[in-house]
Amino acid sequence: MIRRRAIAVALVAGLLAAFLLRTPDDDAVAAKRTRGPVTAAPIVFGIYPGGAAGTVGPAGRTRPEDASLRLARLEQLRGGTRPFVLHLYDSFTRRADSASLPPALASEIDGYLSRDFQLELVLAYRPAEPGGDAAGFVEFVRSRVRQLGQRPGVIGVQVTNEANVTGAPSAADGAYSGARDALVQGVIAAKAEARAGGFDQLSVGFNWAYQLGPAEARFWSALGRDGGEAFAEAVDWVGLDAYPGTWGPALKRRPLARAARRATLDALTALRRGYLPLAGLAGVPLHVSEAGYPTGRGRSARKQVRVLRAVARAVSAHRRRFGVTDFRWFDLRDADSASRSFEGRYGLLRDDYRPKPAFRSYRAIIAKHG
Repeated sequence: MIRRRAIAVALVAGLLAAFLLRTPDDDAVAAKRTRGPVTAAPIVFGIYPGGAAGTVGPAGRTRPEDASLRLARLEQLRGGTRPFVLHLYDSFTRRADSASLPPALASEIDGYLSRDFQLELVLAYRPAEPGGDAAGFVEFVRSRVRQLGQRPGVIGVQVTNEANVTGAPSAADGAYSGARDALVQGVIAAKAEARAGGFDQLSVGFNWAYQLGPAEARFWSALGRDGGEAFAEAVDWVGLDAYPGTWGPALKRRPLARAARRATLDALTALRRGYLPLAGLAGVPLHVSEAGYPTGRGRSARKQVRVLRAVARAVSAHRRRFGVTDFRWFDLRDADSASRSFEGRYGLLRDDYRPKPAFRSYRAIIAKHG
C-alpha cells in the first residue's frame, strides 16, 4: 500500500536549485509567478486508519484488526463533530477488480460513513500484467467513482500512489509499467465521471513522494506534456508524501524537531515552486497526503511526538504560503509492535490499540489547528 525504498540524497539541479537556494529577492519574484491559492481556513486533518503498510524491506505480519476498537479510537482522535478524513486504499491488479469493491473494504466504508467520517480513496495501480495495463486501470477508476461518488461522505479519490517512485513495488506505483499513463488518464477519467454523475463533493487528485534529482523534473515535465490542458483542468489537488527522518532527503540539522520542520518546508517548497509549474499546475491546492515517523530501535515514542508536532504545526502555520488545505498522518495503529523493523510500527497506537504518546499529541493538534 505505502512506503518506499530508501532514497539517496541527490543534489538539486537546474530550476529547482534556483528555487531552493533562493535569495529574498528571488523568493519575492518566484512567489508572484507560482503562488498557490491563498487559504486562511483551518487545515482539514485525517489519518490512514489501518496498520498494514507497503514496505521497502520484507513485509512482516499484521496483527488482526478490531473494528470496534478502531472506530472508538478514531472518534476519540477526531474529537467532537469536526470534519475528519480517513485515507483508505484500494488497488487495481486485473480488470475483474472493476466489478465491485472488495467486501472487507466495502464493510469498512459503511462503518466509517455511519459515524460521519469523511473518506478519500487511494486507487493504486498494481497491474498483474508485466507490461502494465493503463487502460484497464482507467476503467477501474471510472467504476470506483460511479460506485462511491453518490455517497456524500466520500469526498475524494487519489489516482495512483507515488507514481514517481520506481524501486518499491510493494509500496509505490512507479515500479509498474505504464504508471505515468495510468496517472494522467486516470485523473482525467475520474474527473469526467464525477462531473457526469453530478458528484460535486468528490475531488480528484494524485500524490508525489518527496525526493530530489533530475528524474523528478523529468517526471513532472512529462505529466504536463502528456496530460496537457485536460489533465490540468481535472486536477483538484496534489498530495505530498513526506516522512522526515525516515524516507527522502536526509535530515541535515539537529535538534530533531527543528530538522523535521525544515524538511517539511523544503518539501513543500520543492513541490510548489519547483515541480508543479513544470506540469502546468502552479496554482493547484496541496494536501499533505502522508506524513509519518515510526517508532522502533533508535526511534523512541518521544521522537515520534517531536516529529509529529513539528510537521503538523509547520504545515498549519504555513498553509497560506503554500496553499495547503489538508493533512493526513500515517498511521493509526502499528501492524506489529513487536517487529524489529520500524516499517511495522508507524502507528499512533500499538497493535493492541493502546495509545502511544503521539496519539494524544495529534488529538491536541487537531483540536487546536483543525
